[in-house]
Amino acid sequence: MGVKYAEVIERMKWAARLKNDSAVARALEVTPQALSNYKKRGEMPSGLVLDFSERFGVGLDWLISGAGEVFKPGKAPAAGESPAPYPNDKPSPEAEETAYVNKLLKVLRSPDESHSRSMKSAIDALFKADGKE
Repeated sequence: MGVKYAEVIERMKWAARLKNDSAVARALEVTPQALSNYKKRGEMPSGLVLDFSERFGVGLDWLISGAGEVFKPGKAPAAGESPAPYPNDKPSPEAEETAYVNKLLKVLRSPDESHSRSMKSAIDALFKADGKE
């Protein structure tokens, strides 16, 4: 099975938090047209993949195949800065719960008190309905 460079480019985008293919091209120090050609031909200079892996601390196995550790030891983003789960990964229940708790806290702490009051009322109503209050 060969390397699917379109997938490698998507993993590069995700791991380095790059918004689009043009940003990947800049990170690789190639033109967007060159990157597009790599995708179409399904081949890329191995030196570019190696350089990207080193520059961004991304595991080479993961970058090429999607298997193994995403980041090299000691190279993972700091706590609170890690990227969202990779699109093909299913988030763990804990990760999903954490995301919703964070969203809820933003609403509850927002300066718009009407949203905060509405959310508190909805939560109170749920707990009363379940008899958990």
